[in-house]
Amino acid sequence: QLIDRLVPVDPQCHTRASDVVWLLILDILSGRQALVHLERWAHEIDLPKLIRPELQPSWFNDDAIARHLDRLYDANIHQVISACLVQIYKKEGIPLRVFHADTTDVSVYGTYESASPDTLHIAHGYNRQHRWQKQIGFGLIGNEDGVPFYGDVHDGNLPDKTWNPEVLSRVHEQLKQAKIEDEWIYVADSAAMTKDTLAQTKAANAFLITRGPSSLRIVKTALAEADARDTTWSDPFSLAEKNGATYRVWETASMYEGHPVRLVVVESSALDQRKGKTLEKERAQEA
Repeated sequence: QLIDRLVPVDPQCHTRASDVVWLLILDILSGRQALVHLERWAHEIDLPKLIRPELQPSWFNDDAIARHLDRLYDANIHQVISACLVQIYKKEGIPLRVFHADTTDVSVYGTYESASPDTLHIAHGYNRQHRWQKQIGFGLIGNEDGVPFYGDVHDGNLPDKTWNPEVLSRVHEQLKQAKIEDEWIYVADSAAMTKDTLAQTKAANAFLITRGPSSLRIVKTALAEADARDTTWSDPFSLAEKNGATYRVWETASMYEGHPVRLVVVESSALDQRKGKTLEKERAQEA
């Protein structure tokens, strides 16, 4: 019903966009996952019972499915997905307090015709293996239990520093639609430590948790102060029940791009051991 409202039903079509979404989900959950030969597979399942009455397998040919996928995209596919996820969160009472965000890229091959500015742009970029290839980007935001809340597909050369403030704004809109105005936490990697992301975090009534890049002056200063002889660290603690690494923390406050930030320096016993091995290896090579 939600998808039919967001993607209006075409009276000339035997099928609806929601029918195709149902079929694709059933296909994935059945373990096929290839998303090909759907019409042939539709003959093997009970469409009237699984989706809705009077559906015929022959109506799910490639052309019909492609037309509905285009209509889903034209209806703002990201907004459609977000509306579905917000409804799931509200119905199941899933916590909406902490969100973790990250992106990845997928390399593609072949020749692609130049697309209009409104469509996905396959661009050359450095992938996670630092290879210069054609690629598209994927972004995902989930709560602390890993339940998705927002997902998108974006241009292959869109940097995380641009993506973070954009999706922060969209997540804020989703929360407002769900009538949730409480403060929330956005967790992301060091690419989120920018003026635009901090400004958007404040506008979204949220807090940002990220890793401070070691190239920043405030980070260098905090590390130097943490190394001082008279620095008072916390008592060691462990996050694992047994045989886990122990940690100590020390914190300070600073300003970055006009925003107050709290810097937490973390010392890990496991990282100390790895660094010790690296230093021993370098010493042996020098000797």
